[in-house]
Amino acid sequence: MTTRMEQPESAAPIPRREERSPTNWIATIRFRDGTEIPCSVKDVSKSGARICVGASQALPPVFMLRIIGRDFLCLVRIAWRRGDYVGVRIERVGKLPQPTSVTTAAVPVPAAQTDIPTPEEIASGGIGVPSRKRGISAF
Repeated sequence: MTTRMEQPESAAPIPRREERSPTNWIATIRFRDGTEIPCSVKDVSKSGARICVGASQALPPVFMLRIIGRDFLCLVRIAWRRGDYVGVRIERVGKLPQPTSVTTAAVPVPAAQTDIPTPEEIASGGIGVPSRKRGISAF
């Protein structure tokens, strides 16, 4: 009869609900007061991500995560934290509008198309799309 202490440790990975894809995306964490700090996204799935930020950096339970170069803005909630790594659940994803290119003829562009959405606009249902869901109270 073998005891629990005699059994070898399993090297099998923990089963996940969704497959994770390794990344090395540069991102910023945006606080409610508009402050942004740099971070990087190490892996991502449909419902979450693992980000790297200094262990000494205090984070609120819910914040905005902007993926640089991919123009994604996500509302995320902290699931766990271990040292420099933070696991987050993605609560909402938005796509930032593409910047318009400058041509030789100046064409006026409405301000709503060039502004980055505010957290209030995102909380009201997304980026430019009204939502039938209850608004997010954290932003």
